[in-house]
Amino acid sequence: MRGMADLLLLNFLTFFCSLPVITIGPALCGLYTVALKVARDEPVETIRMFFAAFKKNLFQGMILGAIAVFGAIVIYVDGVYAFSLEGRVKIAFCIVTGLIGAIWLTYVCYVFALQARYEKPVMDQIKNAFLLAFVSPLKTILMWIILAAPVLLILYLPQSFVAYASSLFIMFGISLPAFFNSMILRGIFDRFDPKDLNENEEVNDSE
Repeated sequence: MRGMADLLLLNFLTFFCSLPVITIGPALCGLYTVALKVARDEPVETIRMFFAAFKKNLFQGMILGAIAVFGAIVIYVDGVYAFSLEGRVKIAFCIVTGLIGAIWLTYVCYVFALQARYEKPVMDQIKNAFLLAFVSPLKTILMWIILAAPVLLILYLPQSFVAYASSLFIMFGISLPAFFNSMILRGIFDRFDPKDLNENEEVNDSE
C-alpha cells in the first residue's frame, strides 16, 4: 500500500513538473530515480528524492527531453501524413513511421533511467540506451508494450470503460509503467554494470 501511495504521488509530481514541456526530461529523471528504488522495495522519500534528481539532472535532462519531444512530433506528423495517402505509398510511410516509433520507444525506455542512475555525457547515455536494447531485445519489446499499453487502452477500450480507464491513467498512467519498466531495468543494470550501479546508489542514498 505504501508503494502504491508512492506511485500515486510520483505520478502527480511527474505530471505537473512536465507541464512546461521543456522540463519533461528532468521530470522523467526524477520519476525513474524514485521508481527504480520502489521496484526494489527500498525505503524512499518520494518528494525529496524526486526534486533532488530533478535539480541534479535539470540541464542534461532538458536536452534528453527535447530529443524525446522532437521525436514524438516527427512520429505524429509522419503518422498523420501516412494515413492521408493511399496504396503502396501509404504502406511504405506506415512502415517508416513504425520504425521511427520503435527507435523512439527504445530511447524513452532506457535513456531517462540511465540518466537517473549514471553521470555520463548525453551522447554516452544515448549510445548506452541502444546498446542495452540490442543485447536485451525481448525485455526491450516488453517495455515497449508496457509504455504503450495505457494509451492503447484509452484509445481502443469500449466507450463505457473510457472514463474508468482515464481516471486510472490520471492516478497511475505515468508512474506505474515506469515502475514495471524499472523492475526490468534493475535486472539489466545489475547484469551489465553492477559495480557502477552500486556506486551510484550510494550517491543517491546520501542526497
